[in-house]
Amino acid sequence: MSERKKSVVRLFGAAALLFAVSAYRQLSMRYLPEDFLRPYLVWAVYMLLLLRWQYTITTKITQKAMHCHLTAQNIVSILYLTVRFVQDAFLYVNIPWMRFTGYFINIAAVFIPLFGLYGAFYLGRPEDYRISKKWYLLLIPACFLSVMALTNEWHHFLYYIVPEEPQPNLYFHPYIGTYIIYLWGLWMIAHQVHVIYQRNGTTKSDSLYRKLIPFYEPILLLLFSIPYAATAYVVRFELVEYSAGLIFILVLCWQIYILVGLIPVNAQYEEVFRRSTVAMQILSPSGETIAASENAAEITPAMLEALKREQRFSATEDITMHLHPVLGGYMIWQTELSQINQALRELQRLNAELEEEQDLLAQEIRIQSDEASIQARNDIYDSLSSEVSGQLTLLTELLSKESLSENDWNRICLIGTYIKRFCNLRLTYQEQQTIPMGDLALSLQDMAKCMKNLGIWTSLDFCPTLNLEPELILLITKTLEEILEEADFRLTSVAIQISDTVCFEITGTDHEFVSRSLEGGYSLQAEKIPAGYRLLLLQEGEVVQS
Repeated sequence: MSERKKSVVRLFGAAALLFAVSAYRQLSMRYLPEDFLRPYLVWAVYMLLLLRWQYTITTKITQKAMHCHLTAQNIVSILYLTVRFVQDAFLYVNIPWMRFTGYFINIAAVFIPLFGLYGAFYLGRPEDYRISKKWYLLLIPACFLSVMALTNEWHHFLYYIVPEEPQPNLYFHPYIGTYIIYLWGLWMIAHQVHVIYQRNGTTKSDSLYRKLIPFYEPILLLLFSIPYAATAYVVRFELVEYSAGLIFILVLCWQIYILVGLIPVNAQYEEVFRRSTVAMQILSPSGETIAASENAAEITPAMLEALKREQRFSATEDITMHLHPVLGGYMIWQTELSQINQALRELQRLNAELEEEQDLLAQEIRIQSDEASIQARNDIYDSLSSEVSGQLTLLTELLSKESLSENDWNRICLIGTYIKRFCNLRLTYQEQQTIPMGDLALSLQDMAKCMKNLGIWTSLDFCPTLNLEPELILLITKTLEEILEEADFRLTSVAIQISDTVCFEITGTDHEFVSRSLEGGYSLQAEKIPAGYRLLLLQEGEVVQS
């Protein structure tokens, strides 16, 4: 049988016991007035039921604030029923004291529904939830009504006195204060129903009993009051005790709220503990098992002593036990490390494989980098060879002669100097994306020395106002070489002027120079001058008048 079904059976059993005891009380008072066991037996059963309810509050209700308010409600109920016991057992012959203690029912009528309302505020709320402090202002009128009830003999605000009746007596005639307390209780219950309705959170698919949860209390109170009124006012006989019945109906409603899950409780904790996937157990100080999960390991006395000393014990390589002292014993749990250890071993293996792969990858990257570097150098060499291919061909032709004159060697020296300097400028541009102006001046000076050996008088006027573009620097060097080759190195003089414009003035040639387009958007403008030509290196479309 499930825990839920067991709880329902216990509720029905408690209700049957309560009805039987209450009926016994009423029948005994009517037909066996001298039954001295009646008050003790009835009170004992009432206390048993209320203390069992208090046990439920203490052990199952986790919301501390709700726990406190329901405990306060239960304490008021216990005090009132104890007063009823004292009346039945000791005060039945003392009319003044019977009348005074009879006013205690008003205190119960004021505080029991008030604490019930306070408890309802916490239905479905988290542990740290607290109601607004303004609600506790209701304690002021509650205390006032209680004081007025206990002092009724002075002012008769709750029950008035009929002069014709002998005094004192046990006839209570309700007055204004009594009806105020009635309205107070009805308002508390109505507001409690409203709060529970808000907390219920039902949907269209929920069953009817779930939807009626907020109305359980007024429905049960009404169902109880109708037969009571029929027997008390029609037959003139109370089959059950009305005030005690009302108290236990309220307890029954709270039990129902627990059963339907409206109040979170510590239910079935033993079953949850047993089925837990965590291997754990609770031991008594002597080592006896109080509760244990299904997969908990057996704790030997030696193991327990080791745990007491160190709070941990390595049972195996993969299992470690832990101990924590608790009230009335020890909490012991074990950590399963086999999967973790296996994972660590697998991780170590993977790390080793990754290190090997990393070494191989590094080697492959180095090889690829070397290959790329070689390929890049080859590409550069190919590019340079392509740009100076004409000069290389000319060198080959010169060197293929059977006999070389001094003039041939001077030509070879000039062409080689050009190739060297042009390639240096190109490599500098490749690496730095720029060419220092000094490198251009040095290249032109080296070529001028070689031209002097060929009998070519050379002058260099190098005074640019701005840094020249790398492409233009390369083009200046290349153009100078092409002019020399075009004139077959037969020149009297070469005057090189580099400023805002680039100009080559040559003399002593029979070759006819004409204007032409060059690479990179430049052109060479040829202008005939006495004994030679004036050659201007210009941007395409630019014209300089002589």
